[in-house]
Amino acid sequence: MKPLTLSTSKMAAYLGISKDFLLNNRGKLFIDGVHYTKPFGLNKIMWIVPKMEEWMLNKSIPDEYTKILESL
Repeated sequence: MKPLTLSTSKMAAYLGISKDFLLNNRGKLFIDGVHYTKPFGLNKIMWIVPKMEEWMLNKSIPDEYTKILESL
């Protein structure tokens, strides 16, 4: 059974991308409460595995972000 959440370094390794990419795109590509969470008000970020897998397959990008990406 795969975990529900992973730390930033473990999520980066799981997806094959850098930790910096994840951290730099919080609030841009990744939405708090959808793609990641800060459990119990701690400073540690936990990434939600099913939502990040959806994002990786381009299934969960909100319309407003799709418009931004298309304009690049």
